[in-house]
Amino acid sequence: MGKKKMKYVLMLAALAGIFFVLCGAGGARMPAGARVDGVDVSGLSLPAAEKKIRLSLREQLSEKALVIVADGKRYVFRYPEIGVRTDLNEALKKAQKRGDVPLKKRYFLTAKERVLRGICDDFYRKSQNASLRFDPDADEPFSFEAERSGRYLDGAVLSRAVEESLAGDFAEVRVSSVRVSARVTVLKLRESVALLSRFSTKFNPSAAGRARNIELAAEKINGAVVAPGETFSFNACVGERTRANGFCEAPIIFEGDFVAGVGGGVCQVSTTLYNAALLSGMKIEEYHPHSLSVGYVEPSFDAMVSGKNADLRFTNETGMPVYILCRAGGGRIEISVYGRKSAFSFRRESVVTGRIEPPEPVYAESENAKLRSAKDGILSAGYLVKLKNGVPVEKKLLRRDRYAAVGAVLAKPAEEQVFPGAPAGTSFRFLNGT
Repeated sequence: MGKKKMKYVLMLAALAGIFFVLCGAGGARMPAGARVDGVDVSGLSLPAAEKKIRLSLREQLSEKALVIVADGKRYVFRYPEIGVRTDLNEALKKAQKRGDVPLKKRYFLTAKERVLRGICDDFYRKSQNASLRFDPDADEPFSFEAERSGRYLDGAVLSRAVEESLAGDFAEVRVSSVRVSARVTVLKLRESVALLSRFSTKFNPSAAGRARNIELAAEKINGAVVAPGETFSFNACVGERTRANGFCEAPIIFEGDFVAGVGGGVCQVSTTLYNAALLSGMKIEEYHPHSLSVGYVEPSFDAMVSGKNADLRFTNETGMPVYILCRAGGGRIEISVYGRKSAFSFRRESVVTGRIEPPEPVYAESENAKLRSAKDGILSAGYLVKLKNGVPVEKKLLRRDRYAAVGAVLAKPAEEQVFPGAPAGTSFRFLNGT
């Protein structure tokens, strides 16, 4: 046989072998009694056996349901949201050699991360702190909006529970949201606006100019909020006492005497605030006594203010805001200070340590001159007593003061004249020039 003919015969044999292999593979049948996962695949080709098993798996999946219950809300997932991964190809190979082969199955939730995140988002609620509104002109200056608790589902816990259900008998998954308390509650806010002190003084409402000045200064202070660490300035808050700012002329103390001046009466407001600040535990940075004692407060507890030279200043060291209410009218000014509830309260003590005799009276230079009575000067001391549960725990000397005496100004006595020719010892007093 020639070489060319031999080559041709070998080629035909090779092609025949390939055809035999291909036909044999395609035509291979599963042996009798072959079963995969309980499914009889006897006599079926590999593709047909695979198809039959996959149909069986689909039927099994259609009967399964993954149920998640979160705080009573149900989420149900079925095929095709539930899938399964198997070792089907390996099982078919094993089934060709022995009768019944189990199928390894691993169930899964399609797009699990996205689905579970969606469930968590359904339950997520951010906590909301309670809020406070301060309206100094309202009957109840403080109003509150209640806090709201937050909640969330623990995603890691939910994911593990789902995996355990899918790996087992599809037991119902039950999870509960985690409650997140608000950091600031209404209770805390109420404790932050407790009444720390209240102090009042009286004035004469018929003295129109002075009463107007007191009421105007009170309006400017009303509603002031002193932040933690902030220093309050009376002059900065009230502003200059000028006619342009609405203040009127009224008596003021100037160089040891009462004279007319714009803004008279404002010192009573600063004095009332000074005492309220002391009783609320504020740190007094600046105060100034009057040169004369005043009638609306005890000695050593007054606080004079004057232009840019004398101010009342105090610092809030409580660590929380301090709120000031100041109301004046009907002959009374009352100042209330609110802030964080304290374990301590305070009491003032005024002690007169001495008296100063007034100077000799003088006579008025004219009939229209203003007359006045003598008034003793005062030496005094002011103390602040700190109490806990009503029991004194500390007594602190705040200040010592010297208030000048006031001499009397009397009406000039009538002059006496002696007329020639009148009987001895006779005199005549002329009044009003007659």
